[in-house]
Amino acid sequence: MLAPAVAFYMWTDAKTTLATSRVELKGDGAHYAGAAVYVNWHKYVPFLCTHFGQRRLSLLMSSAPYLEPVAMWCRWMGLTVIRGAPGERSRESLVRLVEALKRGESVALAADGPAGPGFKAKSGCVDLARAAGVPIIPVGYRSRKGKSHPRRWDQFYKVGKFDHIEVCYGAPIFLRPEENEAAALARVQRGLETLL
Repeated sequence: MLAPAVAFYMWTDAKTTLATSRVELKGDGAHYAGAAVYVNWHKYVPFLCTHFGQRRLSLLMSSAPYLEPVAMWCRWMGLTVIRGAPGERSRESLVRLVEALKRGESVALAADGPAGPGFKAKSGCVDLARAAGVPIIPVGYRSRKGKSHPRRWDQFYKVGKFDHIEVCYGAPIFLRPEENEAAALARVQRGLETLL
């Protein structure tokens, strides 16, 4: 029952942040034209949901009931929300993500989500990119007023109002046919680690 009210508060906060802040895109992958799997650390989910909503991406989100307000907010921000994280082995969500990518749409997911361990890329992004034949693009952001929450497993990072936000895109990572999963995942890990 409270989901719409919570989602509306989040929507208002996000729209105010966008209206009062300067957002700058940086990096090799910022203007990639084709479909891609955009990956980030869970730490950067708050503003990236707003940013990716402007780009009309599909977002993979855990099907946990407590995330319903967040899912509602993400839809209002322009994202197509697909519930069911790879860690839950949701075959249906994977099929829907692959279909979206093959239609030329892009997908975003937290490489270390939904529950960690933090800053360790999981294989779901590699499996998804390989199944759809698209590259993986690491993304993160920084801002002048942003604050991390070091007590959380993901060190959740939130920007402020009247902020200068730099959204940083790494170079697209194209998976090679002969490359095994461990090698591909190591490249994703390095891409995320060296981004900021």
